[in-house]
Amino acid sequence: VRHVINVLTKPVRVSYPWTPSLTERVSGRTVLITGASSGIGRRLAERVADAGGVAIVTARRADELDAVVRGITARGGAAYAVSGDLSTGEGAGAVATEVLERFGAPDILVLNAGRSIMRSLAESEHRLHDYERTVAINYLGGVGLVLRLMPGMRARGSGHIVHSSSIGVLGNLPEFSAYVGSKAAMDAVLRIAGIESRADGVRVTNIHLPLVTTDMIAPTDWSQYASLTLEEGVDMVVDAIRRRSREVNNPLGILYRDSYRILPGIVSRVQSDYYRWYSGGGRSADTPAEAVSGALAVDPN
Repeated sequence: VRHVINVLTKPVRVSYPWTPSLTERVSGRTVLITGASSGIGRRLAERVADAGGVAIVTARRADELDAVVRGITARGGAAYAVSGDLSTGEGAGAVATEVLERFGAPDILVLNAGRSIMRSLAESEHRLHDYERTVAINYLGGVGLVLRLMPGMRARGSGHIVHSSSIGVLGNLPEFSAYVGSKAAMDAVLRIAGIESRADGVRVTNIHLPLVTTDMIAPTDWSQYASLTLEEGVDMVVDAIRRRSREVNNPLGILYRDSYRILPGIVSRVQSDYYRWYSGGGRSADTPAEAVSGALAVDPN
C-alpha cells in the first residue's frame, strides 16, 4: 500500500497547448492569496508577481507579510499586504473590507490558509476544540471571504476562486477527521458557488493537494512517504489558475476518487487494515500535528 501511495503521489506533467499561460491569466489582474506569509502561499505570490499579476497577500503575521512584499517589489513586481486573522468572523470581515476598499473584488481569490490536527477520533473524545479550530480557519474563514468578495466578481462578470484543499477529502485519511471534515465542507460550498455563479462568469477550483515538503514538515517524520516539493505544490495551484477546471488532482487523488466510486467497500477495508497495522506498530495514535496546505508541523495543543 505504501509503495502505491508513493508511486502515485507525484503529479503527472501534462501539456495543455490551448490553455492560457499563467502570465495570460494574471497579468495586470489582482490575486488575493491567503496564508501567504510562508510556504505555498508565499511562493505562489512570487510567481504571480513574476507573471505580471498584482499579488495581495494576507495572513496573521504582518512582519512576514511585509517581507514577502519587499521581496517581490525588489524584483520589480507588484504586491500589497493586508494582515488579518481569518479564524474569526470579525477578522475575515475586516480583511474583505480592506481588500474591497483598496482594490475592489479580486480577479482571483486563492484560499490557501489552513490548519489541521492529526489525531484519531478515539483520542479526540474530549477535544471538540480541535474541530472548532480547524473549522474556524479552513471553512468559516474561507466562506467569510467568499460571501463578501463573490458579489463583486459576479457584478463584474468574471472571477476565479481557487481552494487549496486536501487529498484527504478524496481518500478519507485516518487521523485527519478534523482537517478533512473542514476541507470537505469548503469543497462543497465552492461546488455550489460555482453552479450559482457560473452564468456570471465566476469559476471555482478545488485542488486536492497531497503532502507538500516545506519548513513546516520538519517536526514530523514522514520519511517513509513521498511528498511534493514546494515548487511542485505551487505548480498544482498554478495549474488550477491556468485551467480553471472544477478540480485539480494528482494520480493518487484520482485513484482514491474513482476507487471510492466503484469499489467503496473494498477500498475502505484495505484502508482500515492498513491503518490498524501502522497505528499499532508505527506512529503513536496521540501524536498531534498541524498542517498548512499539506505541510505538517507539531501542534502541542
